[in-house]
Amino acid sequence: MNQNIRFHSPSTDPGWGDQGRAEKASAILLTLELMTGLNFQDSRWVDVGCGCGEIAAHLSTQVGHMIAIDPAPWQRWPTLRDTHPNLEFVQGDYTSNYPEPASVDVVICNQVYEHVPDPEALLGFIYRILKPGGYAYFAGPNLLFPIEPHVFWPFVHWLPRQFARALMRFFHAKYLVTANLVTIWTLRRWFHDFEVRNAVPTILRNPDKYGRKGLLWHAASMVPWCIFDMLTVFSPGFIFVLRKPDIYQTL
Repeated sequence: MNQNIRFHSPSTDPGWGDQGRAEKASAILLTLELMTGLNFQDSRWVDVGCGCGEIAAHLSTQVGHMIAIDPAPWQRWPTLRDTHPNLEFVQGDYTSNYPEPASVDVVICNQVYEHVPDPEALLGFIYRILKPGGYAYFAGPNLLFPIEPHVFWPFVHWLPRQFARALMRFFHAKYLVTANLVTIWTLRRWFHDFEVRNAVPTILRNPDKYGRKGLLWHAASMVPWCIFDMLTVFSPGFIFVLRKPDIYQTL
């Protein structure tokens, strides 16, 4: 890696989502195993929008090869790369020509779509690099949920952006809303090239496997799958497992 590259510093890292990376990685792998029935030990993965790289690093211990991609390098990358020999960090984004088309078994796109200028191009990149029959774990926030998940303010993501930011400045908010959230209907339109499965019902119906204890989780596991599927429209976030069909057209 070019030593002249300017790394993200801890002072400029986002103020959210930096905890529980190992648990998040385990949940991603478990969700894919439950929904595909596959063992991914020898597979090739890409984490697009990997950020600090911790999730990719944890997943790399369970897969054959992991490529972690982000537009700017992070300070943790060299240490993580040295610790995990099958982990490769790449400075790039969904406009890159790497990895090669149809060369990847699994893509992780976790909380990324809302931060990119062209989410449909991001989905096109995922489709292009997946092998026929390959899978993508796609997770992100829901526009219809009343709390904006990055700044934790109610309703600001429903307001015109300039007005929302002016309001937050007036109240001295630490972070201003920047993410562009969409509804489930928009996501499903973007997923038109994929076979799509909603992972939320599977997760909620298997609380023990995800380490979720308590009466509420047990009660939720008894709710019919179709009810959870319908209620996903209003859930805090979405988790989908996408599959590239075996017969496809190259984008």
